[in-house]
Order: sequence, then structure tokens, then C-alpha cells
Amino acid sequence: MGLQCNPDTASAGEFLVFDNFPFKLAVIQQLMYEFGLLGDKYYGGDHYFETYGDVSLISEKVSVSRLKPFIEQGNQFFQALNIPRSLADRVTELYVGEELDVYYQINPQWLDFEDYYDDGADFDIVAISERELKQFPNLKSITFNMYHTPPDELVDQLEAMGIKVEFFA
Repeated sequence: MGLQCNPDTASAGEFLVFDNFPFKLAVIQQLMYEFGLLGDKYYGGDHYFETYGDVSLISEKVSVSRLKPFIEQGNQFFQALNIPRSLADRVTELYVGEELDVYYQINPQWLDFEDYYDDGADFDIVAISERELKQFPNLKSITFNMYHTPPDELVDQLEAMGIKVEFFA
């Protein structure tokens, strides 16, 4: 899915800057879908199923080919989304789990076609830059509940910055 973030798309003054798209998605999950603070919610996954009501009747190959434009559109939407710097203080804990709305709205069938999408590996947070973390002074914990655990280096980095890391399997 190409989940790197372009740090040049957000002004360093009024908007948060992200180097790692999966981390941005975790922040979006909380601010948009849980707190309702980022304007209208994006509903690409819902639109997919409204468009294709026959998903249980077609082959995986057809489903996957239909998903591609929805995935691209969702990624483009979230990559372009500017998050006001003023909301950073609201982020105190993050939960990163396979059932999150933000992932469903990008790819509503990644859990159905895990082999095609490497068990959601594109959504895994494998790195967070120091620059990103410094924007969230109240972030105290991150809970990971994905198929893949984050790299030890990331866990060490988070813990060194005073962020509690938890895992669910």
C-alpha cells in the first residue's frame, strides 16, 4: 500500500508532521473516529460495500482487483489529511489493533484476504521518528494488537521516552 508519509505536505507551524504513515493512522483513529475532532469521518470501506453488494459471490481475485482503487483513494485521503497541531495534546494513549475503523475504511477486506495483504503488515507501526513523538507531549502509552509485534528497537525507543508499551495477542 506504500505507507510512508511525505513530511513536506504539512506546515511545521500549524499542522502535525508525520514521517511514518502507520503512526499517523493510529493518531487519526483516535482523533477522527474516537473523538470526532477531524471533521467528517472518511467512509471508504462502507462505500466499497455499498458499491459491491456481491462480495460473497465473487472470486478473491475479482475482490482484490476491486479493492485496489478504494485502497489508493483511502491512502490518498489520509496522507493528505492535515491534523492541527493544537490536537496533539489530546493524544494520551494509542491503541493499534486489527479491528480499527481507520484500517477498515482504507481496506475493508484485508482481514478476509490476509494472504494478499500480508496479515495487514502495511498497517504495522515499525518506526516512529523522534520528531513525530515530540509532537505528542501527553502520549503515555501505546498498545499493540496486530498480527506482527513492533520491532524491539521501536519498543526500546518508546520506553526510553517514557511511553508504556503493551501487547495483546
